[in-house]
Amino acid sequence: MSSLRTTLFMGLMLVASTIALAQTNTPDNPSWWNKYQYLSTHAASPNAGSSSSAAVGPNVDVSNECGPQSETYVTVNTSRPKNLAGGSNEIFRDPMRAYASFDNGASWTGVDAPLPPPLSGTNDIRFGSDPSLVFDTRGNLFYSYIVVFFGGGNGINGTELAVAKSTDGGKSFGSANFFSFSSGKDHFNDKPMITADRSLSSPLRDNIYVAWDAASGGSSSGGIRVAHSSDRGATFTVNRADDPHGPGRSIGAFLL
Repeated sequence: MSSLRTTLFMGLMLVASTIALAQTNTPDNPSWWNKYQYLSTHAASPNAGSSSSAAVGPNVDVSNECGPQSETYVTVNTSRPKNLAGGSNEIFRDPMRAYASFDNGASWTGVDAPLPPPLSGTNDIRFGSDPSLVFDTRGNLFYSYIVVFFGGGNGINGTELAVAKSTDGGKSFGSANFFSFSSGKDHFNDKPMITADRSLSSPLRDNIYVAWDAASGGSSSGGIRVAHSSDRGATFTVNRADDPHGPGRSIGAFLL
C-alpha cells in the first residue's frame, strides 16, 4: 500500500462495536430504549433555534422520469466547475442512470450506464446498484457501481464491480470495465466508493481508486478490497486491504 501514500484509506472495523451492541442490544433491553424513555417524558423542542442557512435555487427535476430513483450521488468537475455529474439506482429499470449538467445544475441530461452481457450459459437478469462518481484533473468522469446477476427463481448468480468512463462530462459512457467477479455462492461485492488523485503535483496524479466491501467478514477472501488504475480506468488491480484473519465485518471508503 506504499504506492497509496497520498491517499487516506479509512477501513472501519466493526468488531468492537458489534461486541458492545451484543452486550446492550437485546430483546429485553434494545439499544434505543434509553432514548425512548427520555423522549416519552420530555416534550419535544418547538424548534432547533436560530441558525444561518445557505441560499439555494429552485428544485430541478434531474431524472425527468416517471419511476423512482435511489442512492443518488453527485460530483463536480473541478476543471470545469459548471459541469456537474450524478448517478442513481433505477428502481423499475435494470441499468444505472447517469446525469450531467453544464450550467451549474439548471438543466440536466440523462443516459444509461453500460451493463455486461449475461453470464455464460445463463439467461440471468443483470442490474446495477450503488453509484459513486469522480472527475479526474483532466475532466474524465469515472462512474463506479456493482452489477448483480440475478437468476430467475434461483437467487443471485454473482456480483462484480463496474467502472464506466465518460470523456464528455457525463453525456455518454462509451465503455465500462467489469472486474472482481464473485459467484453467488462466494462473496457479495457491495458499496463501492471511487476517488481520484487530483493533486497536480502528485506522481500518482489521476490514478483512480475504488474501495468496497466483499461482504464476508474475516474470511480469507472477503473483507475490504481496493482496486487502483494507473491507466485512466483501462485496467484495475485488486488487493485486499484488511487483515484476512480478522473476525469482523468491514466497510471500505476513500478520502483524498
